[in-house]
Amino acid sequence: MTKIERLSDNVYVFTSDRYVQVTAGVVLTPDGAIVIDTLPYEDETRFMRDFIEGKLGSVVRYVVNTHFHSDHVFGTWIFTGAQVVAHALCAELLHTRTREALKRAQQDSPDMAKVQIVLPHVTFRTSQFRLTLGGKTLILTHSPGHSPDLVTVLVNEDRVLFASDTVMSVPSIAGTGGSLKNLLGSLHDVVLTDVEMLVQGHGDVILRGEIRDSVRGQIRYLQTIDAHVRRTLKRRLSKETLAKFLLVSTNLVKVQMGGLAENLHQTNVNALYDQLRRSVRPYPSTPRATARPVRKPAAAKRASPVRKAAKPAPRRAAEPAMRKAAQPKAKGKPAKTMPALRKVDTGRKRTLVKARKSK
Repeated sequence: MTKIERLSDNVYVFTSDRYVQVTAGVVLTPDGAIVIDTLPYEDETRFMRDFIEGKLGSVVRYVVNTHFHSDHVFGTWIFTGAQVVAHALCAELLHTRTREALKRAQQDSPDMAKVQIVLPHVTFRTSQFRLTLGGKTLILTHSPGHSPDLVTVLVNEDRVLFASDTVMSVPSIAGTGGSLKNLLGSLHDVVLTDVEMLVQGHGDVILRGEIRDSVRGQIRYLQTIDAHVRRTLKRRLSKETLAKFLLVSTNLVKVQMGGLAENLHQTNVNALYDQLRRSVRPYPSTPRATARPVRKPAAAKRASPVRKAAKPAPRRAAEPAMRKAAQPKAKGKPAKTMPALRKVDTGRKRTLVKARKSK
């Protein structure tokens, strides 16, 4: 059964119990009601319309499509006579991508046979657009990341933000135009927005005291998977290895989404792998060392503990020059040369005799 919560006197949120806790909203004014997104199945959206017309006694004047994804727009056709408002990119993608998705869904499920795609009557391309009705002002802000056309809707007077799929229990970047970088920027903008309550595109309503911590946790989750996938690519590992990177290892808390959180996480990391594989450069591979013959180390010479003194120059080579330098210069006539003398051992006494001249 579809869950209904009253967030303020004039603001309600409806949550599907059949498809990953997808949400839709209703803003009641004296001049009619504004519906923010629809629920995936016909009976769920008809329940919303009956509640607005029967319980609230109003009629739907506007339907805001926050983005082109099927689970948020397949019920638009039920609100006949209402003006549909969306970003200009949403109108383009509804005409192409969502029509293709509807054809596939109708082939698989007979329940989708009556569903029709309703293109927006009012579009805008600016960063913000104001929709006013019966004293209520809705500020539509372009918030790309989950999809390129997504807008958040702030009910200004009640300070309730319908963040659509910009804020989810498990942030999602998979699908057409999903961008982690853009989603991080949009989440930082949400953190700076002063609101009392935040309605996620999938998941529980977040109250004021928990909004910033919850959204910052989703930012950390995206940063964690980005770092992990980049390391995987740098190490030249295959996409299949990401199956071991489980949601629990990211420390993301308060995850429900009908048991599909792990599937959505794996879809995220696989999509991110495909997006980054062309831009992330792997670590340089280490070249293999060439085999070389092993050389025996040369025997080390032992250093002598006592340093040897340098050998003195032989005296014989120096003596003639010393004797020659020691002879005094004669004055006047040159002195006679002394005959060569030799030592003769005569026992106890040594006498000098003239050396015989060789003939």
